[in-house]
Amino acid sequence: MRKFLVTILALSAIFGASAQPKLVVNIVVGGLSATDIDRYSSNLSSNGLLRLKSGGANFTECYTNFVPTSEQISLATIATGALPSIHGVSSTRWYDRTSGNSRVHLCKNSNGEYTTEHFLAPTLSETLRTEKALSQTVTIAHNATSAMNLAGRGGECYWVDSLGNWSSAACYTKRLPSWINAHNEIGFNRIQTSGSWFGRLTKSKYINSRSTDIQIYDLYNKSRNANNRKNSNDWVAEFMNTPAGNNALFDFASKALNQMVANKELSGVKLLNICLDVSRNIAQKYGTDSIEYEDMIYRLDGAIESFMKVVESCFPKQQDYLIILTSDHGMGKSDLTGGQNSFNTRQAEVILNAFLSAQYGQGSWVLSCENGAIYLNRDLVYAKKLSIAQVQNEAATFALQLRGMANAATATALQGGAMSNLTLSLMQNGFYPRRSGDILYCLQPNYNEYNPDKIAQSGSPYNYDRHIPLIFYGGGCPSSNIGRKVSNTAIAVTTASLLGIKKPDCADGEVIYELINR
Repeated sequence: MRKFLVTILALSAIFGASAQPKLVVNIVVGGLSATDIDRYSSNLSSNGLLRLKSGGANFTECYTNFVPTSEQISLATIATGALPSIHGVSSTRWYDRTSGNSRVHLCKNSNGEYTTEHFLAPTLSETLRTEKALSQTVTIAHNATSAMNLAGRGGECYWVDSLGNWSSAACYTKRLPSWINAHNEIGFNRIQTSGSWFGRLTKSKYINSRSTDIQIYDLYNKSRNANNRKNSNDWVAEFMNTPAGNNALFDFASKALNQMVANKELSGVKLLNICLDVSRNIAQKYGTDSIEYEDMIYRLDGAIESFMKVVESCFPKQQDYLIILTSDHGMGKSDLTGGQNSFNTRQAEVILNAFLSAQYGQGSWVLSCENGAIYLNRDLVYAKKLSIAQVQNEAATFALQLRGMANAATATALQGGAMSNLTLSLMQNGFYPRRSGDILYCLQPNYNEYNPDKIAQSGSPYNYDRHIPLIFYGGGCPSSNIGRKVSNTAIAVTTASLLGIKKPDCADGEVIYELINR
């Protein structure tokens, strides 16, 4: 009897265990809100975004658990499975307190060269290469910082340079592979950029109604009903702000995937990270209520459909590949007031500096006010033998009087203990003492920091920024809609579990049990 039970258990372990995927594709669509797929579903193909949504495990209540909800902070969280308070990416730039308030860039050294020296927490890509021999990781994004943030240290990492070519850096490779050089020489990225943005649909079929640059055919009066797009000599700028950029990235990703499969020396698990910065650029430039943004979604849908065919040509069995679709953050409403509902950070710096000068004497008290953080001149505070906690508190209390300000918390308070208030708790999760500002702040709903080049932004603690899509498709994941609240810190740890490896060392996310216990 005992031998029989042992045999049954052994067979259950063999036949009941889910096979581990051979390929993982992690797609991060910049600026995509959780509700966008449903909003535009009537015009989507059944083989693109809707295929992933209906055929995969769709988590309808996925949120970021920190502020500010900027792209680089979110990408680091997705890559490491850790909150910003642990992985250390609280901003793309910060002031280094140990070197005389010098400005530090996340992905560059003091000479302006790309570097990974500021990355603290290991990513899923790093962990996979360590845990599984012969594994291969490739990360692709439009922006260098996005690509490097997702990749972490090592592996293959590529982005678009200022000339519009696919590039990398010495911290990843000494020279580009020959297939990338050939791709650049032919000028595939420029070929994708036509000089005009023509709408995919007639005007009556779009859900949104506002447009500026896109040219739309009106079936009824046979005319273009939007302004003609100005032909720009700077095709790279056009590439980075039109759907051509997304199409080119998926074309490049398809070639990269074929190269990964063809590489017999690295025959283990393959992880391909894709970040679509152009989607976010379009959302910021035109707003998510624009026809431009809507048209971008439809073209993205087509690009994903084509890319899925490439995936299936390499891995015909669905259980052999896992596609993850998510976003870095959502996007606030479009501000069409010309900045009237914006928070002017430069003005805030001047006003706050004048206040502190009146309190403690003339001086340059404020180094910077940006990205939800105020950096004080600690050297001046110490020189005047003042309490940093007192100056922080005075500044935070005064800052609450500024137009558009909703909440402000000092670094001292955020280090003091757990916050019970939701907004303050989110701020605490986004606070890293060595890099964050002296004061973290949140703006009122639908307020953004003033930026004349962006009519829509993110960064707030509100649901329109924090609510993001999350879909696991293939790899044995069940087709289901799951309404349980989850965090994007779960992505890396759940993927690690599906691959049978340990979670990244600093990860604090919870494994999504619906995908593991299946």
